[in-house]
Amino acid sequence: MSPAPTSLGSRAMAELRRSVADLRARIPAILTALAVGIPAGYLCDSLDLPIPWMIGPMVVVAAFNLLGVAMDSPPYARQMGQVLLGSAISLYFTPPVVVALAANWLPIVLATLATFLIAALGAVILSRVSGVETRSTFFASIPGGAMAMANLAHRYGAQIAPVAVAHSLRVSILVLVIPFVLTYGGIPLETGDYRPTVPLDVGVLMPWLLAGFVLGEGSERLHMHNGYLLMPIFFGAAFTMNGVQLSAVPEWMTNFAQLMFGLVLGARYERAFFMRYKLFIPFALLNSFFVLAASVVLAAALSWGFRLPIATMIISTSPGGLAEMAITAQALGIGVPAVIAFHLARIVVVNMGTQHIYVGATRWLTRLGRR
Repeated sequence: MSPAPTSLGSRAMAELRRSVADLRARIPAILTALAVGIPAGYLCDSLDLPIPWMIGPMVVVAAFNLLGVAMDSPPYARQMGQVLLGSAISLYFTPPVVVALAANWLPIVLATLATFLIAALGAVILSRVSGVETRSTFFASIPGGAMAMANLAHRYGAQIAPVAVAHSLRVSILVLVIPFVLTYGGIPLETGDYRPTVPLDVGVLMPWLLAGFVLGEGSERLHMHNGYLLMPIFFGAAFTMNGVQLSAVPEWMTNFAQLMFGLVLGARYERAFFMRYKLFIPFALLNSFFVLAASVVLAAALSWGFRLPIATMIISTSPGGLAEMAITAQALGIGVPAVIAFHLARIVVVNMGTQHIYVGATRWLTRLGRR
């Protein structure tokens, strides 16, 4: 019975050595990304651009990657950013805000359903203009996480590459376009009662951030998507709603979270991968702008029909990642709880029902194609 633990320990040591070797190989690319990403964020911040510490690093790291200069994000960059962002967002969920959100359940449901209808139409357009099979363009258009949609695409025999390209481009475009449109487009940014007034308490903040990492790691080991973001939000919101005061997250920490997201997004633009699928990129861009335009129309309809702030609705219905849209709302100071509620509803449907939606949408698209 003794060889089994020895064998298990040997495998664990081998895995550890591989991880250390991989990290050592990545260090030059990580340091290079930080060397160009931090000045880019500082420059955008100096120019008073929206969400500067995410946009600046994302653009410059993606550009260098596409030019052939190896760039990479630090280990656990996404997780660090998500824990900081989730801890800051949880403070917004005061009892009056939660009551207001519960009263808006109907627009949340309508937005979730409409988002998938828009994605299905986008899949038809993308398939027609690019020649890629509808099965692949469906998962490329569904507004879920890139990894989750790639896994589903693989399960149903679709092509993974178009899914990865389309999701990377769409999220990047949303991160670039929406903040600038909301900041400089003359759209009123209604803050309402969403800005929390909680003092900074380092003695509370540090243990709470550590707890967020532990909760996030546990949830993702159980295959919960965005666990590092959602667990701090859920537990922090539960404390906030019950009158337990946590601590404010200082601005430099949220800027650090932006930096981490920017590096992760920029690092996705691997030159070899995008060069291999460069012919698909124009069609993916077309799909991204169609989905974005349709989402803005949906936002305007919900704003008019339910008398909700238009800026909040634009971010809430945008087909981007939860973390990216949440930090956009948090940086602009508009409708953070509403944005979280709308995107959480969509995530639940994506994680639990995309397979069933795919089967139903495939039948509908087949009938539409025959017509």
